[in-house]
Amino acid sequence: MRIVVVGGGKVGYQVARQCAAWGYEVALVENDPEKVDKIKQELNLRVVLGNGTRAHILKKAGSENADMVVAATDDDQDNLVICQLAERQFKAKRTLAVVNNPGNEKLFRWLGVNQVVGPASLILGLIQETVDIDATTAQWMQGIKDLKTVQFKLGPNAPILGRKLKDIPFPNEAILVTIVRGNTAIVPCGNTVLQEGDMVFALTNPAVQAKLEQVLTGSRKLA
Repeated sequence: MRIVVVGGGKVGYQVARQCAAWGYEVALVENDPEKVDKIKQELNLRVVLGNGTRAHILKKAGSENADMVVAATDDDQDNLVICQLAERQFKAKRTLAVVNNPGNEKLFRWLGVNQVVGPASLILGLIQETVDIDATTAQWMQGIKDLKTVQFKLGPNAPILGRKLKDIPFPNEAILVTIVRGNTAIVPCGNTVLQEGDMVFALTNPAVQAKLEQVLTGSRKLA
């Protein structure tokens, strides 16, 4: 089995190490040179230096031939982009995303990530091993009906202009899907900087829509 792991932090490191120990062919992507050197010294596997949200880096790591791509960075927006690139551009057989914010798990599944793992779901999975799958699926599908896509145009007074997405305190159960800038559609990642005139498309739970609009545009007062 060929596995590409993106992110050399605690989670990505352990996943890569264990998969290599099982005899899988593993490539790890990390954008911190110091971590890359450390991983190369400690683990006997291929390490690629670069930003995993970039298609050419995923290609260099072997995503075109991967059985699974695991997005294990500490930024949910980046993990979503990695999985979408792996699935749509490189036709990876399966994608798995580590979700740092449990509120985003439902959104990731709705957007097509094959498997979503977060600290909460890992713990619950260990505690409750005999889950009623049908009941769980029904509950999850009911939650999907509550999600909606929304769009906002960023004016000159938007409070998030010039800021990276990873530095913006988005509410739980809200994530950006696409940014349209002029005639160009941008897949947002953690380092994407928002600009005046951007049309932002997001997936959100209606319960936090007003808060999302306040964060992006500053035009709504929260109760």
